[in-house]
Amino acid sequence: MQRILLLVVLFFSTLQLSAQVRLSQKPADGRMEPMALTVHYLARPPLASPQNDELNAMPTGLEAEIFNEFYQWMRNSKRIPVQVTWKGHVEFEEFYNAVKEADPFTLGFGNVTITEGRKKELDFSPPYLNNVSVLVTNGNVPTVHDTADIRKYLKGLNGVSTAGSVHAKYMDILRTSYLPNLKVEFVSDQNNIPRKVLRGDGYFGYVDIITYWRYIKDARSGYLKIHRFLNRGNEHLGFIMPKDAEIQSYINEFFESGFGFTSTKRYHDILEKYLGYEVISTVAIR
Repeated sequence: MQRILLLVVLFFSTLQLSAQVRLSQKPADGRMEPMALTVHYLARPPLASPQNDELNAMPTGLEAEIFNEFYQWMRNSKRIPVQVTWKGHVEFEEFYNAVKEADPFTLGFGNVTITEGRKKELDFSPPYLNNVSVLVTNGNVPTVHDTADIRKYLKGLNGVSTAGSVHAKYMDILRTSYLPNLKVEFVSDQNNIPRKVLRGDGYFGYVDIITYWRYIKDARSGYLKIHRFLNRGNEHLGFIMPKDAEIQSYINEFFESGFGFTSTKRYHDILEKYLGYEVISTVAIR
């Protein structure tokens, strides 16, 4: 009886393994079955914007178009049709954790800075954008030129940031090094930071340079000031995947084969479609 039970268990285990064929196992004729992929994104224009306020559908935006290029590359170059299930998010931490805890057939894009700490939790694609985090205040705050000015001009102001972001860590560094009484308030959307800063002289915060560019482009009034002494450069943004993601080798090849996707005219066309010349020279991967 035990022998029969063991054979039954082995039979169904074999069926289950057969049903979960990994992408790396090509059939003998080279054809591939469609791949089901869940794609999470963070709604943050101009990188990703829901269409008709529908989060769980393909967004528009710079990151979405780069993903679409990858989608087409999978079909045309690898002969692997991809069936996408879209999952949109409006809060960074929720988006980040959803990808981190997902199954191997998952990808995410959401303006995520590549850091050594995050590499321990997630896998990253090669970078598709550079980034500079800029510290902004209301224009009435005197310009910070050195460390003494940090204590002089930012003392008494409150910080504003998004939870779980590199900007929140930069706030922690300012508190530890210069502003021990600094209080930080959190907002769900980075785009709300400039709005909060402009309401008065009581706030300052870090935003990505694209967020800053978009805000001043669209703002009808208000004086928002960058304090270049406190800018944080040498950041890179990448798509994210859970550890041991099935898509990892494919997305690496997409970005890095030949001269690399970021050297193509299509890449630069996408940047020019969504960004101004003032910021492209800073964020484009060379």
